[in-house]
Amino acid sequence: MSSRVPITFDRYLLYSEIKQYLEKVAAEYPDLCSLNSIGKSYEGRDIWALTITAGGTAKASEKPGIYVDANIHAGEVTGSMAALYLIDYLVGNYGTDDEVTKLLERVTFYVLPRVNPDGAELYLTTPHMLRSSVRLWPDDDTQDLPGLYRADINGDGKILQMRVRDDNKGEWKVSSKDPRLMVPRQPGETKGPFYRIYPEGYIKDYEGEPFTVHKVPWGLDLNRNFPSNWEPGVPGGGDYPAREPETRSIVQFIVDHPNIGAVQALHTAGGFFFRNPCKYEESKMDSQDLIATKAIARQGTKVTGYPDVKSPNSSTLTEWAYEHRGIIAYTTELWNRYERAGISLEDVRDKSDPDKFPDKFEELQLKLLEWNDRELSGKGFTDWTPFEHPQLGQVEIGGWDRKFCVQNPPPHLLEEECRKATLWVLQHASALPWVNITDIRVSDLNGTLKKVTAVIENWGYLPTNITNKAVQLKVVKKDCAELKPGPGVEVIGKAQQETDFLEGYMSGTKGPAKSAVQLSWVIKVPPRHPGQSPPPCFTVEYRSQRGGVTRKTYSLE
Repeated sequence: MSSRVPITFDRYLLYSEIKQYLEKVAAEYPDLCSLNSIGKSYEGRDIWALTITAGGTAKASEKPGIYVDANIHAGEVTGSMAALYLIDYLVGNYGTDDEVTKLLERVTFYVLPRVNPDGAELYLTTPHMLRSSVRLWPDDDTQDLPGLYRADINGDGKILQMRVRDDNKGEWKVSSKDPRLMVPRQPGETKGPFYRIYPEGYIKDYEGEPFTVHKVPWGLDLNRNFPSNWEPGVPGGGDYPAREPETRSIVQFIVDHPNIGAVQALHTAGGFFFRNPCKYEESKMDSQDLIATKAIARQGTKVTGYPDVKSPNSSTLTEWAYEHRGIIAYTTELWNRYERAGISLEDVRDKSDPDKFPDKFEELQLKLLEWNDRELSGKGFTDWTPFEHPQLGQVEIGGWDRKFCVQNPPPHLLEEECRKATLWVLQHASALPWVNITDIRVSDLNGTLKKVTAVIENWGYLPTNITNKAVQLKVVKKDCAELKPGPGVEVIGKAQQETDFLEGYMSGTKGPAKSAVQLSWVIKVPPRHPGQSPPPCFTVEYRSQRGGVTRKTYSLE
């Protein structure tokens, strides 16, 4: 086996570094990997996909496929590093780790570490934060309007917050329990000091208050631009579904690879899995599909500690994957600083609103600051520091590092998240169907006529159609068996036979699953003459669009 391509997981890589790494992996492991661009981003960068599978008689397209992408949201760069960790784990452990070796022999991994290269590059090379695409939307001339624009005005490389003292109108006050923490001013409070809080930035055409605080100009959300349940009101959804080149490339890639039966989209943050259904209640989802979706997620929870959550979002990749393609899909939200600070997911969801629960908000924020001091040596929060603002005068700048503490883990905690994601992807991949020809028998009928009987079995958890939704949508072809005769052998009747999908062992809890099929053909074999070589033969081939292709040759000695 070739030497492992060097990579570390203690920093976030730029586009050029990711491209270079993928090229080296493809060159170092030619028997396992191939690298292709699936399209161009808005700014013209290639969107790279690395296909990983072990060699043998089956092509990559002839094996069940799992699609893994990351970084559709510009700032969620943890996903990119997790995807690279997955690649390193697969190629580095093939041939030595039994689980990885067997998976690569029967499954194809399509890994796209950075599907939004433009947004991630802006995020990593400037102080700015943005949701997704760099295309200005919905307006491209907002920078000419008066008001506050986010900017790194003190030159520390970050865009934090500014607190401005205003004892009359100030909505915030300093917590009595920690001078770094700002808490809401309560009704009737008149004893200051009180502060107004703004994003760090400059004010164009400043003439005193009031002034507008502008949003960032990059309003598009590529993960709301997918065709499922798209409508003009979807926040950041764009002008029409799949309008953006990144989204369109992803859709086309998955459609062009009908062997894909699993989708993993790596995001941050929160520490959970979003799953289907999205737009409707669970009771309206096909019951078998829901059972499988939840069961696979439970396996993910075992290796990550992350729970599964019914997604509230529309027009996302994972919603489209199920609703339009019948694929079991998850959005994995990596990194949970609240968990690290000992705060439950329920408290974050229900009681972290400073207006509704001001006391609980203060308690949770204090826990975060304690965690910052304990685990990060205080580096996740910049203390409020005086600064002479060009328009506002004396202000203080400080707050959480939103990039590499809130949205992504600090670099020294990155590898832990990458490993969690990889183990979860492997769990999902291992649930895919797995077709095998387990028996071929030949019996004499009459003279040169013989009967061939073959048994095909699905050893995987999922059925070969993956979901009932896929059958309902007619996006997956029925399985098909074919006897391919060798020289001199003739098939009497149809060589190809369409079969029902093979159930997986998930269907066997109420009785044995219909996970096997027995098929027969009649063949005519010419009489053999002494010394004739080679003996006549035939091949039985079973083709399942999502369960894989298996073939076995039988020699008539």
